[in-house]
Amino acid sequence: MIRIDPRSPRLVAAGTAIILAVAACTSATTDDDAGAATDAIEGAVASTAPEPASTTTGEAAAEASWLDISLADARTGETFTLASLGGGVVAIEPMAIWCTNCRSQQDRVKEVYGDIEASGVTFISLGIDPGESPEQLARYADRLGYEWTFVQSSTELSRALADRFGPSILSPPSTPLIVLDAAGAVARQEFGTHSPSQVLEILAEAA
Repeated sequence: MIRIDPRSPRLVAAGTAIILAVAACTSATTDDDAGAATDAIEGAVASTAPEPASTTTGEAAAEASWLDISLADARTGETFTLASLGGGVVAIEPMAIWCTNCRSQQDRVKEVYGDIEASGVTFISLGIDPGESPEQLARYADRLGYEWTFVQSSTELSRALADRFGPSILSPPSTPLIVLDAAGAVARQEFGTHSPSQVLEILAEAA
C-alpha cells in the first residue's frame, strides 16, 4: 500500500482550497456565485492532477515503431528489422527503379561501396513505389552491379516514414537519405545528390 503523508504541503494546500470552494458554493445565493464556486472547485482539483507525460516519450515510441517493422531482402528473402542492425551505422535510401536521380546517386555510391562496406556501414536501398516488386528490385540491382541490400517498403513502413520525416521522404527524385547511428537514432536526414566523397563524409560523421 502506498501511504501519503497528510502533512504534505501540496496536499494540505489542495485540501484547503477545496474546503474553501465548497464553503463558497454552499453559501452562494445566485447562479453566478454558484458558478464561480464550481469553477473554484474544479481549479483546486486540477491543481492536484499529475503532470502530463513528456512528449519525448511519445517521440521515442514512434521512432521505435518504424525501426521494428519487418523487411525482406529482395535477393535472398531474408527478413530483418532496422532495429536489429543496431551497433553500426545504417544508411537508408528511399528510391524507385524508374527514378533516374536515384540511379545517378546509386552509381556514386557504387564507386565507394567497397569503402562503405569496409567501414561496417549497412547501406539499404528502400523501394517505395508500391507498383514495384522485390523481384524487380533484385533484377535491377544485379543488372547495374549494386551489391548492397535492396528491400521493398511495405505500406506500413511508408506511412511510418511519412509521419516521421514528412511526405518528401517518399519522393524518389528528391534522393532522400536517412542515416542511423550505432544506437539506432537518426543522425542525418539528407536530400539531393552527393558525390562519392560526400557520401563517405556523411556516413563517417554518423559513426
